[in-house]
Amino acid sequence: MGNLLKLAALLVIGILLYNYFFGTTEEKAQSKEIFTEAKDLGKAAWGLLKSEKEKFDEGKYDEAVDKVGGLFKNLKTKAQENKDTDALAELKALEAQRLELEKRLNAVDEYDKSKAAVKEKEAIKRDWSDLLERTEALMNQMEEK
Repeated sequence: MGNLLKLAALLVIGILLYNYFFGTTEEKAQSKEIFTEAKDLGKAAWGLLKSEKEKFDEGKYDEAVDKVGGLFKNLKTKAQENKDTDALAELKALEAQRLELEKRLNAVDEYDKSKAAVKEKEAIKRDWSDLLERTEALMNQMEEK
């Protein structure tokens, strides 16, 4: 599925580039408009990332980690009630990842601006996103059963 999406994105970009350079006047204008909108989207995304970084520095994710811990307890209770051993095993792995992230969050100095600290914060954000995606996927699986 991921490769299919990458292929589709490359195809769209290829068509846009072709139209931008070799298309009709209308196609060139349309491609230019899309590139302008993509540039604006990139600026907005960059602003979002900067905002999230500031929230991270202020400790936003500490509370979020605690909330996810409560969510895991609820999911575990539901999985035990349904005797869903697969879900319980996945929850155990997710809980281990959450605890490891919590330790890493506690070890990072919020005010340290060194390259190593910035890289660690970025890695924590990526791992946090992965944890949330895996948790959402598990929730969807449990709802389907």
